[in-house]
Amino acid sequence: MTNVQPNFLIIGSQKAGTTSIYHILRQHPQIFMPVRKEINFFFLDAEYERGYQAYLAHFAPAPPEAAAIGEASPGYICHPLAPSRIHQRLPEVRLVLTVRNPIERAYSQYWDNRRSLSEYRTFDQVIETALEADYHPGRLGYFSRGTYIQYIERYLEFFPRQNLLVLPFDDLRQDAAGFYRRLFDFLGVDPEFTASGMDRSYNPAAVWKNPFFRWFLHHPGATRYLPARLRRLTFWGQQTRWRYPEMSPQARQKLMDFFRPWNARLAEFLGRDLSHWDQ
Repeated sequence: MTNVQPNFLIIGSQKAGTTSIYHILRQHPQIFMPVRKEINFFFLDAEYERGYQAYLAHFAPAPPEAAAIGEASPGYICHPLAPSRIHQRLPEVRLVLTVRNPIERAYSQYWDNRRSLSEYRTFDQVIETALEADYHPGRLGYFSRGTYIQYIERYLEFFPRQNLLVLPFDDLRQDAAGFYRRLFDFLGVDPEFTASGMDRSYNPAAVWKNPFFRWFLHHPGATRYLPARLRRLTFWGQQTRWRYPEMSPQARQKLMDFFRPWNARLAEFLGRDLSHWDQ
């Protein structure tokens, strides 16, 4: 049994730099994060039902000198029970949220699933069948994961404003050093620490070069009938960096209209111009 508890959580967002942040934070000598990035204790019911001591076991190796102890599970931001679950166990925890243009975030998540051959619909079909504002556990949440402000407001029902740091993903891209100084300062560790790879993407898009994988990638409808065991058999050989195709103008316009009121509320909350997200 251990009494070591996390004092910060990276609660999201998915496809908004959390993997890169996790790798940089693990290099800071005053920060401890478990080897496993996404523990998902407050997100997945199966993990939560394992019990709090099973969760704390991930932090038992933390050295005594660690000033900041935490984990990164980007699903925490949108799960309807996560704020209350976290507050019940960690009422004074510091919370870090990264927010990315929700259209780009959704498209990145979509193509991530296409690259894993687990999404058989086109993006336009996804918009027609899954465009919803509220996240429901068990669903992919391509679009509901991007209505950030409603989840922020839910967390603020349980935690004071000063316990929440919201960092735009744009800042990580444009000024990585400044982004991490702000994050380190919030976590109460040396803000001047620097590490190699601060401006590097730790989760770049890549695809397998073999012809079997490539065929299924370009014929998404066929993956609907591809069992998971057979799907994994296509993941072999060399990989190459890959840029997914442009979103259709019609899809982008529909999503701009959908996200505009949510983005406006977030911009007001942050006191920041986010109008470039509507372009």
